[in-house]
Amino acid sequence: MLPLGPAVEAVASEGRPIGRPWRVLVAESSMRPALEAGDWLLVDPTTRTWPRRGTIVVVREPGSRLLVVKRLAARPGDTVQTTDGPLHLGPAEAWLLGDAGGDSLDSRSYGAVGLDRLAGRAWLRYGPPGRPLGPIGRPGSGPGRPDAGPEMPG
Repeated sequence: MLPLGPAVEAVASEGRPIGRPWRVLVAESSMRPALEAGDWLLVDPTTRTWPRRGTIVVVREPGSRLLVVKRLAARPGDTVQTTDGPLHLGPAEAWLLGDAGGDSLDSRSYGAVGLDRLAGRAWLRYGPPGRPLGPIGRPGSGPGRPDAGPEMPG
C-alpha cells in the first residue's frame, strides 16, 4: 500500500485485478460531507471515458502517482470559469473538484485532468460500520443528500 502522507487522499489495495472492482480507503477529508476519512469504497476500473458530471472518480493526481478521490465537475468540451478566465476543456480532459471546497487540492490547483489519469469510478461505500453503506455519488441524487456534492458548472 502507498504510505499515508498529507497529500494522500486514497490508497488502493495492492494487487488489484484488472477489470474487476477494487477497493480504496479514503485517507483525508477533501470530499466531506459525501466521503469521510476512513470510508472504504469499491471502484469500477473498467471506466474508459469520463462519466457523468457529479460522479465520484479515482484518478492519479497530476504530477504524482498518488490516487485521489474527486467529483467530476466538468467533462470534455465544457467551459470552466477559472480565476484566469474561461477554460475550454479538451476532448479527453475533465475538471475535478473536492466537495470540501477550500480544503481540497483539485483542478483549481493543478488544472484539467487528462483521461490517462482516470483509474476508475467509485460507486459503493462498504464501510466502516456506522457510516451509510451503499451507492455513492449518484448524479442527480438531488440537493440535501450528503453525497450530492457541490453544484456542478453548466
